[in-house]
Amino acid sequence: MYRKVSKKYKIIGAVIFTVSVVGVLLILKYGLFDDAKYSEKEQQIVNEDNSVHSTEQFFDEYFFERGVSAERSQEKSDKHISGAIVPHHLLASFIIADIFAKIAQQGTQTIILLAPNHQNIGNAPVLTSGLAWETPYGKIMPHDEIISSLIQKDYVVADEDILDKEHAIGGLLPFISYYDNTVRIVPLILRQNMTREQLQGLSQSIADSVDDKTVVVASVDFSHYLNSDEAEKNDEKTLKAMEGHDYGALLQMNSDYLDSPEAIVTLLQVMEQLDIKKSEILHHANSGRLMDESFAQTTSYFGTIFVE
Repeated sequence: MYRKVSKKYKIIGAVIFTVSVVGVLLILKYGLFDDAKYSEKEQQIVNEDNSVHSTEQFFDEYFFERGVSAERSQEKSDKHISGAIVPHHLLASFIIADIFAKIAQQGTQTIILLAPNHQNIGNAPVLTSGLAWETPYGKIMPHDEIISSLIQKDYVVADEDILDKEHAIGGLLPFISYYDNTVRIVPLILRQNMTREQLQGLSQSIADSVDDKTVVVASVDFSHYLNSDEAEKNDEKTLKAMEGHDYGALLQMNSDYLDSPEAIVTLLQVMEQLDIKKSEILHHANSGRLMDESFAQTTSYFGTIFVE
């Protein structure tokens, strides 16, 4: 009896196993449980949930708090700011906070952000984004009209994936939102080796979009990887080229001098086209000096405003 029952259950087990295997094969073949379709649906949900950029990956509460605390002691500007240069290295958060506090104080409604494309990737010289950005201090909306007008140029393309990962944009937005999250933004990241014609065209298009409630900001770090003394010497050369509007010299400079000559040249050309001739350096520092490590590799920073 025992052997018959055992044999019976073996047969039943074999049948169940065979049916299971066949069933799985049929499911996979005819899409009753199609992994590819499931992933696609799942991806659609992910995309819907991420219809805004998040700045969480760029936000450092420690440096942010240090920056806005230091800003409170800075003197407010009584001049109208049309353009600015700020760092995106968060060690210099006190510079970032001070500049954006001054910009917010004057009732700015739109900020056009020029920044390096650090990865130097994408299928156009200039990349932008039409999505909103979520920050710890509220959501910042894009300026759809300006972005749409720029995309009409064949060298400007919206690329949400690349913009989502660019810290030269994402790292600044919590500061902007902290002071005024009703400001609309136009984020633009520029690849290396843009032509002079492209830079001139971009500058003209931006200048045509600017009104007295718009500020153009270059998010740029300057000398990289040198010690403090070397960085300061290079900063002097860079400053001389900027003050002389020597675009040829600027565009020849590498990361020993600055990480986006293209952003600086664009900003300077926009200011030139708007007939904004006066600039003020509010801050100049490097990480070696700030951390009292003069012989370490540094990043240097300018906090500059262009005023009427």
